[in-house]
Amino acid sequence: MNSALISLASNSPDKQGQMEKAFAELQAMGIVAEASSIYETAPCGNPRHPNYLNAVVRIDTSAEYQALHDTLKAMERAHGRTPQSKLSGEIPLDIDIVVWNGETLRPQDYGREYFQIGLNEIESAVKNQHPYPIVTH
Repeated sequence: MNSALISLASNSPDKQGQMEKAFAELQAMGIVAEASSIYETAPCGNPRHPNYLNAVVRIDTSAEYQALHDTLKAMERAHGRTPQSKLSGEIPLDIDIVVWNGETLRPQDYGREYFQIGLNEIESAVKNQHPYPIVTH
């Protein structure tokens, strides 16, 4: 089984809808192990671009890296992502594999606030899980 941390982002006019659809598609694949909330961040680089909605998802999959990468890039295209999207500053959906089986593939993304917020949420949730059920009376 392979494990990955992926970053999702959108700054399109329907960014909430784009993120919700992407989450639903990932859930339908049955690969979502944990997910952060959806949260807003400022754009990196060009402050004239709209704010982003972001999330981080930990997935477990039997797929190999290239197959997962190709699937996620196909999702981007299905959501309206084109080569011109980045030039225009409007990103319908951006999905990147940031960590694969413990190896950081995208160190620049890994260190950015938009990734760290979601990663911290996931890590906090794991730390707060109890090894045994809590019984209350």
